Amino acid sequence: VPFSTSNRIGALPEGWRLHVTRPDRPVTGYSLTRIDNRVALHAQSQAGTSGMRCDVDIDPVQRPWLRWEWRVDQVTPEATVADDDQDDCPARLVLGFAGDTSRLSLRDRLFADQVELFTGEPLPFATLCYVWDGQAAAETVLPYARSGRIRYLVVESGSAGTGQWHAYRRNIVADFQRVYGETPGRLMGLGVLTDSDDIKNTAEAWYGDLVIE
Repeated sequence: VPFSTSNRIGALPEGWRLHVTRPDRPVTGYSLTRIDNRVALHAQSQAGTSGMRCDVDIDPVQRPWLRWEWRVDQVTPEATVADDDQDDCPARLVLGFAGDTSRLSLRDRLFADQVELFTGEPLPFATLCYVWDGQAAAETVLPYARSGRIRYLVVESGSAGTGQWHAYRRNIVADFQRVYGETPGRLMGLGVLTDSDDIKNTAEAWYGDLVIE
């Protein structure tokens, strides 16, 4: 059910569940709310980190277009996915893809095992994150420091554009090929994540409908 047509104000949206990324840290709060004459998913973090996840099974070659909207009112200037010690984002969209895990390097396999042990959730073969970054320029591609199978694509940067809605339409196959140099496997999960656990401050965002077509 799209966020905009849900009647579950103050609750989690249908088909979505909390995804705890760091059980040792506070979780980000998520709930549907009314804002700007629409229903959207509100995310609020107080030095916390966690995401919301929707499990899917989609062939991205057949349905390559992803549309979404989000709004951020404040961006922490020093927060950037380019630095593992300051890896906070007011808004990020997370796409998890299936693939041949036998191709993973030993380092990436060990990291995936640690994540599953720590969170109880298997790590996707490859993860593509669209992020609003505090420093890196739009369209910058950045790797995650601890694994080569998580990569960031900056779609918004800095405080310009805060306080208003931004709409995007991205070809996830083309973006995956650009970031990883290969065609993606099946899309297995779609999520949002607002966090502020590294810099230990606050972060807030509103997410509009996410549509794959």
